[in-house]
Amino acid sequence: MSYPSFEEHEDSPIESGNRSGQFTFQRVFLTAFADRWQFVRHHFVAGPFGLPASYSNDWPGVLADTFSIDRIVNKPTQAAISDPNTQQLTHDALAKITIGYTPLTPNELEQVDPNQGDSLPSGTFAKYNQSSNVEFREVVSRAMVWQSDQDTLPPDIRQVLGQSITGHVVQWSQVRQVPWVTIGNAKGCVNELPCRLPGSPQTFAAETLLLEGVDDETTVDMQLQVGTRQLTLRFTEMAQKNLVSSADGAAGSGTVYGWNHQWRDDTGAYDKPVSWPGLKPMYKTFDFNLLWSATV
Repeated sequence: MSYPSFEEHEDSPIESGNRSGQFTFQRVFLTAFADRWQFVRHHFVAGPFGLPASYSNDWPGVLADTFSIDRIVNKPTQAAISDPNTQQLTHDALAKITIGYTPLTPNELEQVDPNQGDSLPSGTFAKYNQSSNVEFREVVSRAMVWQSDQDTLPPDIRQVLGQSITGHVVQWSQVRQVPWVTIGNAKGCVNELPCRLPGSPQTFAAETLLLEGVDDETTVDMQLQVGTRQLTLRFTEMAQKNLVSSADGAAGSGTVYGWNHQWRDDTGAYDKPVSWPGLKPMYKTFDFNLLWSATV
C-alpha cells in the first residue's frame, strides 16, 4: 500500500501552542474522493514500526493521531441511494483530509531496551498517566510516647498518618496478540523485581506495584482489520517510608517498603507478616517485565 496522488492544501499547516508545552499540530491534504481512505490508512501506518506518520522531520515524536474528511465541493456521482447498508454517495470531487498530530511518549515512537522492562511489540503503542491521593492509617497509641517526657500515649489517643497512594494507568493499543495467560497470572500480584511501565521514566522498587485490574475492548486498526485490542492496565503503588530510624539500620525515609510490609509496633519498624506454615507473604509476586514481551 502507498499514498495515492495528493497535494497539501494551501491552508496547511495549522500550528499552535503555549509556554506550558501544549502544542496543536494539523496538516490538510487533498486527494481524490475515492482515494481518501487509501491516503488515511497509509498515513497511519507510514511511520517507524508501522506506527502513524510523523508531523515533520523537525517533530519526529509528534505522530498522526486524528483525522477528519470533508469535500472541497459537493458533486455526487448519483442523485440518491436506496439501501444505506450497502450503498454510499460518492463524489466526483476532491476530499479534504485534516490530520491532527499529537506528541507521543518514547514508547510510541521507538522500541526501547528490553532489559528495562518496558519494550512493546512492534506496531503497538502505549499511553501512560498517573494520579496520587492519600490513604489514612492509624498507629496504635501503645507504640508511641510523648516527646517531652517519653510517657506512653493514653489508649484513647488516635494518631492518624497519611500514606501516599499512586495510581498508574497504561493504555496499550493495537495489540494483536494479547498475553492473556501472563496477564491473568499477574493480576492481584506485586512486582517481584524492579520494573518500569511503558511511557514512565520511573523505576518501581520491588513489591511496591500492585496490578489491580485490566479493562479490555476490541478495536479496529487503520487497515480496517477487526481483532486488535486496547488494554487498560491499572496499577496501584504503595511505597511506604520508615516513620522513624528503624531497627533494620535504615535511617529516616531511606528505605522503601511495599505492599507486603506492615508497621510493627513493638520494634518501631516495618516487617513482613507471613503465613504459617510456609512463611509466604500476603501478596504473591510476579515479574511484571513479562507483561509486555509475553506471547501467551
